[in-house]
Amino acid sequence: MAGAGDAVEILPVEEAVARDGVTEIEEGSRDSTDELRHYLSINFASLQGEINALHREITSRDILLRKLEESVTRLSEDIIPLKDYVTAKMQEEVHSDQARNGDQETEEEENNRAQNRCVDVMMSLTEIRENNEEKTQKVRGFYEKIYKASPFTSRMLTFLERNRGVKVIVDCDSSNISNLVRRLVSLDAAKTHGTEFHAFTDFFQCKVYLGGKAEKSKVYESNTGRYVYKIYDPEVSLAQSLAQMVMYLIFNNRGCPYACDDELYEKLYEKIVLETSQKKSSGTSVDQLINDALSMTSYFAREVSLISVVPGMLVKYGSKEGMSKLQEQMPFLMLFFMQHVIPKMGS
Repeated sequence: MAGAGDAVEILPVEEAVARDGVTEIEEGSRDSTDELRHYLSINFASLQGEINALHREITSRDILLRKLEESVTRLSEDIIPLKDYVTAKMQEEVHSDQARNGDQETEEEENNRAQNRCVDVMMSLTEIRENNEEKTQKVRGFYEKIYKASPFTSRMLTFLERNRGVKVIVDCDSSNISNLVRRLVSLDAAKTHGTEFHAFTDFFQCKVYLGGKAEKSKVYESNTGRYVYKIYDPEVSLAQSLAQMVMYLIFNNRGCPYACDDELYEKLYEKIVLETSQKKSSGTSVDQLINDALSMTSYFAREVSLISVVPGMLVKYGSKEGMSKLQEQMPFLMLFFMQHVIPKMGS
C-alpha cells in the first residue's frame, strides 16, 4: 500500500517528456486535465501517477492492462459529468414541486408502486422487537426515506428486494443494539458490547441490527473535556449498514467494494481511502460520517465503512445537499460509487 513516505518513482511518461517534449499521452489528456482543474481543486496527478505505477506492476496481464487504460480515460472524462449530474439533480429537486402533466403523474404513480413494492419486501425481511402498529409504521418510514433519498439509495434497496438474502432486526425502544445482540466482534476485530453500536452488519449471518430510537444528542466526558456528540438518525445508520451488506453480497470480499482478485479497483480504492484520510489529517473539515469511518482502527474497517458514507450522506442530507457535500468532500469516492458500485447493483 502506498504511504506518505514512499520514494517518488520516475514514470515512463515523465521520461518521455525529458527526451522528446510533449508525448501523445499528454496531448490526448491535456483537455480533460484542464477541465478537471477548472471544476475541482484536487490534484489529479497523484491519482494518475498511482494508476500508471499499477500499469507497470501488471504489464504481464494484457486484459487487466486494457481495463486499467479504460479506467484512466473514464476517470479523467467523468469528473466533469459529476458536476453536471449534481446540477441536474438540484434542478430536478426544484422542478419536482411544480405542477405535473398527465404523463408525469402516471410516471409518478409507477414510481410509487415500485417504491411500495420494494418497501413491502424489505418489511417482510425485517423483524421488530416487541412489535406493534406504531413501530411497524416507524420502521416502514425508515425504508421509505432511504428509497426516496436518491436514485442511488433506491437502487440499493431494489438490489436487496431482488436478492432477499438479508434479515434486518430492529429495536425501536433503544438507540443501540444491546437488546438484540449483547456481545460481538467489531470490524476492528475487537470484542465489544452491543451498547457501543447504533447499528451493526453481521456479514456471515447476513443480518443487520439497528437501534431504531433517534437521539438528539449525547454527552461524552474525556481527558480533554466534555463535548456533545452528533445527532443519531436511525435511517442513516440503516442505510449505511444495508450498503455494507450490499457490498458483501456483490463482491464477496468481507464487505470491501471490489472483488478479491480485482487488483485494479483494489489499488484505486486504496488510493481514494488514503487521499480522504490525508484530507482529514490535514485539518480539512469533513462530515461527521466521514470522520467516523476514518476513525476506525484497522485499515480493513476504514475500507468497509468509508464506501457506506455515500448512501449515508444522501439519506442524511437528501439528494441535492448530499450530492453537493459528497462532490466537495469526497469527489473520487462518489465517482467510484457511481462508476463501479452502482452498475454492479443492476447487473
